[in-house]
Amino acid sequence: MDSIIALFQNLALTFGQWLKPYLYNIALLLVVCIVSLYANEIIKTTKRFVARRNFIIRVCAFVLVTGFGFGLLVVFVTPLISQLLMFFGTRWLAVMVVSAFILLGILADRKNQL
Repeated sequence: MDSIIALFQNLALTFGQWLKPYLYNIALLLVVCIVSLYANEIIKTTKRFVARRNFIIRVCAFVLVTGFGFGLLVVFVTPLISQLLMFFGTRWLAVMVVSAFILLGILADRKNQL
């Protein structure tokens, strides 16, 4: 039984070491997917606030929210997600990444995005 546990620990550590150089890209992918899941609600809320405004104000609001808002969100949240994925160390990194993608799939399913 101890050899099976040691095998799984070695596999988890190996996969964690393999994923570690790509951690920022994985975190970026997770953040972009989350933003794309909730972008529709944010854009609808923005439309409600600027619906009866001048065309220039509507365009500026759209550019500020989508271009700068989403861009800044991705830039500042990606390192936090990267650190969060490494919270339990390299041995659990593969489990954390798979769990994050499963959670993302559950969110997408609940929002009827699948």
